[in-house]
Amino acid sequence: MGLSKKSRDFLDDLAVYLMSSGKSEGEVQDVVAELKDHLEEAERAGKSVDDVVGKSPKAYMQHLGREMAFDGKGFFKIIAMIIPNVFAYIIIANFIQGEMTFSTVQLIGFPLIAVLFLLAASQAFRHMSVRSKESKFKNGATYITLAAMPMTLFLGLMVLDIFVETPTIVFGPTGQLVLLGLAVVTLLTVSVWTKTWINLIIPILLFGPQYAFAQTSLPLEQQLIFSMLILFVGMGVFLFVWWKKNKQGQA
Repeated sequence: MGLSKKSRDFLDDLAVYLMSSGKSEGEVQDVVAELKDHLEEAERAGKSVDDVVGKSPKAYMQHLGREMAFDGKGFFKIIAMIIPNVFAYIIIANFIQGEMTFSTVQLIGFPLIAVLFLLAASQAFRHMSVRSKESKFKNGATYITLAAMPMTLFLGLMVLDIFVETPTIVFGPTGQLVLLGLAVVTLLTVSVWTKTWINLIIPILLFGPQYAFAQTSLPLEQQLIFSMLILFVGMGVFLFVWWKKNKQGQA
């Protein structure tokens, strides 16, 4: 007999809480696996998850979080991965536009935004993991805020870059090709390190159609519309396949 939905949900929430609290992935997997065994034994004896973790899952998660050490090395590895990844996206976008120019504001602002977003996302997921499942409105508002945050910050950075004049670095054709090659290598390296294709699929869906349509005589408005349609449909297909794969893995 498999675990009840309530126990599975708790294990999922616990993993999210601990990971977003900066705990080692290996230690989190060990803790979740050990607790899963306890829950299976408890349910076979007719007990529920509340009998194992207590009436307050939030307090139990927080207690475990305090007992486990912060994985500083892992956190800085994530930072070291995200910052080059952000620049890889920006480089590819600039290459498609045919201009590779970076101001001091951009060079400082882009990685700063990436770090701020990572910290905000960690806080958000930690709060959602201990929040009541009935708090659908709050969770929805959190997801919307997270989705809007990087776009808002990037727009703010662009406005700041317009009004604040700083030294600028301009790359010629050879430099652009070198940067493009480094960007592609970065995306491949991060994909191999994280063992997921999402880091390659997103830029392909995001920039591939833009580049292809830019070679046609279609008006800019139609190019943007068709590019966005391909992006949304492609992401929808990817997420559906990912969801089906996870469901089969849980069966």
